[in-house]
Parts: sequence; structure tokens; C-alpha cells
Amino acid sequence: MATRRVDFSATEILVGRAVALAILIAAPLVNGQLYFIHVMALAMIAAISALGMQLLLGFSGQLSMGQAAFFGIGAYTSGILTKNFGVPFLVAFVISGLAAAISSLTLAPITRLRGVYLAIATLGFTIIVSLVLRNEEWLTGGSFGLMAIPRPSVGPLVLSEKGIYFLCLLVLVFVYVAFNRLVDSRFGRALQAIMLDEVAARSSGINVTLYKSKCFVIAALVTGFAGCLFAHHSRYLNPDDFSFWKSIEILIMVAVGGIGSMAGAIIGAFVVVLLPEYLRAVEEWRLVIFGALLILFMGLGQSGIVGLISLTLFRARAALRKRAHGLPRSGSVSP
Repeated sequence: MATRRVDFSATEILVGRAVALAILIAAPLVNGQLYFIHVMALAMIAAISALGMQLLLGFSGQLSMGQAAFFGIGAYTSGILTKNFGVPFLVAFVISGLAAAISSLTLAPITRLRGVYLAIATLGFTIIVSLVLRNEEWLTGGSFGLMAIPRPSVGPLVLSEKGIYFLCLLVLVFVYVAFNRLVDSRFGRALQAIMLDEVAARSSGINVTLYKSKCFVIAALVTGFAGCLFAHHSRYLNPDDFSFWKSIEILIMVAVGGIGSMAGAIIGAFVVVLLPEYLRAVEEWRLVIFGALLILFMGLGQSGIVGLISLTLFRARAALRKRAHGLPRSGSVSP
């Protein structure tokens, strides 16, 4: 698959982040329809889980099919604690992330695996969790699901649909900022070294298994938080929402947005969640068009939509330089 260089200036990155944040803040204020706010909140929850997958795949080279399991563990943990035991939402939020992170420790031994072998092993974990959610009716409600999950609250304040939207936005911004700092740290550089050449990284003194296990735990923690938000936003949980298809959906988000880009994970999540919803107008052609668009996005290469934006800006800068200096265009984008 062809790839393109993703290259943005510091100013472009700053402007892009400011514009995106302004749009997300203004969106529910401009369009107050509950359905719009509901779908946008779902997209932000998906973006949080996609950031976890991006950390695994885009910065450590680990292809995991277990994200749906962590998403489900976080969702059911928070739903059960708040509904059955009256645990405050903020406490349940923290516990849901920790539950997903602790469960990921069971996968620490298989982080030695790579590529399709790791994917199949984590897929097995997702299947096990899905079966537990479906069969342990005394705890999860089984096939009937977990119903009447309370709305999230902060102290005595119960959040409305718009309040849940801004809560999801707050968590998304926090995770995005934290992950960007993480990948620029020594830990992040070690992960990228492992992704580029695991043998060379081990020869350089990097404890590969330890770093990959830490990466798994961090990604599971964040995905558990996303599951908690999903539970209290939807207020109903069904085991079918956390099958291996959910892991595939999260993987598609990362691939569409651009592997190796945190912003790409967010863009991909919005595309995958919003496109099918707003293609409902074409009824039976909705999934056909969505599938065709996915094929088109995959044709952009590993850099995805972010790579396309980078290529467009590169050509725009080259055209402006040519017009300003009267010189032939120079430079090219690496294939």
C-alpha cells in the first residue's frame, strides 16, 4: 500500500487544533437538535477508543483485536456499579478504566507475539469477554442487556444530553493532549523504536515486552473510559455492542484517519460514525456508498485522510511559492 509523508508546520497544527476545538464547542450551540448532539457524542466516544488503538498500532506496531473487550469491560463495570450499587459516576468512571487496564494484564504474556498472531490472540480474548457478558445473566443481564443505566452526574448535578456532550469533549481533549505528550516522551520514542525494528530496540537495551505491556495497559485504560461514557450516554448495554466487529470498527477508524496520527484517529472516528448516519437518506444504498467510500479512503495509503490533507497543503504551499517567486515548483511528496 502506498504511503505519503505527513508533514505539517507548527502553525498549521496549532490552527487546525484551534479550529477543530472551536467547531466541537460551537456545534451543540448552533444545532441544538438532540439527535445531532447524540450522534456527535457517540463520535467523540468512538474517537477516544480510536486513540487507544492508534497508540497500539500507530506507535508500537501492535495489531490488537481486543479493544472491544476493554470497551465492554469499562461499559459494564460502570453500568453495574452505578445502577446496582449506587456508586457515584465519577468514582465509577475511574474504576471502569482501571478494570479494563487490569484485565489487559492477562494479555501481557502474548505481547511477545507480532502481527497476525497477536491479532488472533487478542481476538480470542474479545470472544471470551463477549461470551461472559452474554451468559452471566445474574450480573450483566445476558442477552436482554443492562437497562436503565443512570445518567452521569457530578455531585447533585445530573447531566443533560448537552452536558454529556461536553463531558465527552472534555475527556477527548484530555486524552488527545496526554497521548501527544506521551508519544513525544522517552516512553513514546521507545515504542516507535520497537515498531521500526524490535530486534534493534532490544539490542539497544529497551525491555520490549515491558514497554509493549505498558502500552497495552494505557490503551485499555483509555478504552475503558470510553466504554463508561458509552454506557451512561446510551443508558442501555447489549453484548452485541462489544463483539469482535467493534474491534474491527475501531481499527477501520484508525486506518481511515491515518495510521501514526492522533488527529487522524479522531478524524477517522468521526467519519466512520457520522457517515452512515447521514447517509440514511439514501436508504438501501447507504451501506453500499459507505463501503465504496471506505475503499476510496484505503486507497489514500497508510496516511489516510490526514495524509491527503498534508498532500493538499504541500501542493498549496508549493503553488504559492511558485507564484510569489516566479520559480518552477520544486520538491515532491515521497511515495
